[in-house]
Amino acid sequence: MTSLTLELRSSEAPTIKSTLADSSTYILDHGGVIETEDRVGQRAQLRLVTALQQLYVEPGADATLLVNGKPASGRTAVHHGDWVTVSNVVYQISLTQSTASATPAVTAATVRVAAEPPRRVVATGGTHVVIGRHRDCTLAIESPLVSREHARLQADGGQWFIEDLGSINGTFVNGRRIRERVALNAGDKVGIATFLYRFTGDGLLADGEEGRVRIEALGVTKTVRDRASGQSRKLLDDISLVIEPGEFVVIFGGSGSGKSTLLDTLNGRRPASAGRILYNGLDFYSAFDMFRATIGYVPQQDIVHRRIKMRRALDYAARLRLPVDTAEHEIAAYLKAVLKSVRLEEQAELLIDTPAPLSGGQLKRVSLAAELIAKPGVLFLDEVTSGLDAGTDRQMMQTFAELADAGKTVVCVTHTLENIAACQLVTLLHRGRLAYFGPPAEVQDYFKINRLSDIYEVLDTKRPEHWADKFRDSPLRQRYVLDRLSPAALAAPVSASPRAIATTARRSSFWRQTRILTQRYVDLMLGDKRNLGILLLQAPLIGAVVGTVFDSGGALPAQAAAQSQIAFMLVLSAIWFGCLDSAREIVKELPVYLRERAVNLGLAPYILSKLLPLAALCLLQCLLLLGTVSSLVSLPGDFMPRLLLLTVTAFAAAAMGLAISAFVDTNDKAIAMVPILLIPQVVLSNAVAKLAGASLWMAKFSMISFWAYDALKSTLSAEVRGVHDAVGAALIPVLEPYAKSLGVIALMTVAFLVLVGIGLVLKDRKN
Repeated sequence: MTSLTLELRSSEAPTIKSTLADSSTYILDHGGVIETEDRVGQRAQLRLVTALQQLYVEPGADATLLVNGKPASGRTAVHHGDWVTVSNVVYQISLTQSTASATPAVTAATVRVAAEPPRRVVATGGTHVVIGRHRDCTLAIESPLVSREHARLQADGGQWFIEDLGSINGTFVNGRRIRERVALNAGDKVGIATFLYRFTGDGLLADGEEGRVRIEALGVTKTVRDRASGQSRKLLDDISLVIEPGEFVVIFGGSGSGKSTLLDTLNGRRPASAGRILYNGLDFYSAFDMFRATIGYVPQQDIVHRRIKMRRALDYAARLRLPVDTAEHEIAAYLKAVLKSVRLEEQAELLIDTPAPLSGGQLKRVSLAAELIAKPGVLFLDEVTSGLDAGTDRQMMQTFAELADAGKTVVCVTHTLENIAACQLVTLLHRGRLAYFGPPAEVQDYFKINRLSDIYEVLDTKRPEHWADKFRDSPLRQRYVLDRLSPAALAAPVSASPRAIATTARRSSFWRQTRILTQRYVDLMLGDKRNLGILLLQAPLIGAVVGTVFDSGGALPAQAAAQSQIAFMLVLSAIWFGCLDSAREIVKELPVYLRERAVNLGLAPYILSKLLPLAALCLLQCLLLLGTVSSLVSLPGDFMPRLLLLTVTAFAAAAMGLAISAFVDTNDKAIAMVPILLIPQVVLSNAVAKLAGASLWMAKFSMISFWAYDALKSTLSAEVRGVHDAVGAALIPVLEPYAKSLGVIALMTVAFLVLVGIGLVLKDRKN
């Protein structure tokens, strides 16, 4: 026997479900779907008829019915993906068929109420259609993910073509990002950023949840190799679930149960080893670029800088993430809306830094706000309430529920169970197995427990396979997984080796990103006045110590020895300044970097944005150092060549410090590495001991201090450099010309910057 299951979903009314028998007639009433006699059903606005496993619609008396935008006066067959408009209400049909058997297949005929009528663009003759965010576009899509003029649809010789107009978030045809003009055929799916349309042959028809995200996981398994034993280990084992647009789903379980792993397989950070993940019916991993911009991700660590005002931090985030053509007033409007949604309007002008003036909960809301700027369709939250008190946790969970009510798909990992009633569905994992997926209100009855906190003790009483098998055979799986699978999911093979993530994301303008990141870095420097003051004050202090200790007067041999020592101290000080300035600059903002990198951050703009302010800081420090020393002791010679050399030396050391910061994962490790690198600079400088043989070549190939010290000696007066000892050797030997030494230091700087890039790429791959 064949039947259809009808589900009516609306953002303004409870969900209505009804099973439709074959060869029957129904009416769509305000209270639900009612089976009726033919003559009675004539009074309804919409009649639904099933016959020979086909669903038909027809208008009732005096009702106007549109099917896919065209008037329908009589009985009309509808298929999966068709749009039906009756009395200005728009529904989308998602339809599959099944025959009951010993093992029933999943059957669904879903009718969803659209937020607004589907926008059909009819293009004929030689006209063309411009799609974009601007209101004057033929197809205007109001979303920050869409560029002002995003794509163009144009006819040429009877064939329709689509081309991208340089958008940031891309134009996609059947899940693939296009780089040049592409011909369209009827049935092709066109993605404008994350807004999906179906080309009908003469126009575009909104396909599915426009701008919203439906997630389906099919047999997801994650296998890794255990480093200790060398054996493979399953972190996730055969997980299947369905998350509808606008649902708030919580993932919980004991430590090591696979919560964060499941979250990361769903958002693409750690792809599954087997199984399939579908976003809006498309293979997520192969169409990752299409959905990249609509994915919001808030990790447990803060993804905003603290030493900056909140509005300023969010403004920088908006400029980095939104399309280049986003106007100032649009950014201001987005920021205002986001601050209101997270209830932080009154704190917008405060510094983010805690413990004052923002609380821990408010700081979490700022990280959330940074993700909401681009209006993501799906939001992943990885233990963002960890460490918060119960009241703040409740407020955060309520905020997440409100975001889901606004149409976002919200998935949250949590350890706290007190407030999970705020969500619609919970996912309980036990050692990588799915033990439960359903409403939080039914957890206690399902596991026969009095308190939700007893769940972990109950789980440990049996093997994980027991709980996985119990859920697989339960009505909950049928109701919340199988009955909600889309036709695309039913047709998708569960591959043993899912496609790797395909990403060719277009980065924002190099110079634009560099400018924004540099401005932000300068703001951060100026925001931490105490640290900046220490960095600047150490230069004249060290200069004063050097000028007080050394006396460059007396006989020429004594002058030569003193000036040589002063030159050595100047070089070491410059190296110290540069390395200390930068050794923590990447690692201290690692969560921010990784999140922005996952969106659209380019490596080169990021590195350059660090170098420009650091170069200015090095110049100022070296100027203060050299000026102080020169005012206290006699140091004949040209001032400017010395300043240039010391600045280049400090800058090379800053690049070395950035390399340290790019390879370590904590601030403490970065600081611990500084003396390890500075001590060889002292020993192999050719000032402490005369180098020869292997030590000389080692110094030449790896030591900034060797070349800087040699070059600085060449700036001393000819009279001092001409002093010789008793055997005729120069007291201040200069091995290489000044220009050559300067060039070698520059090459070392480039080498260190290459290491910075390698370190950042490794962090990208690791995370």
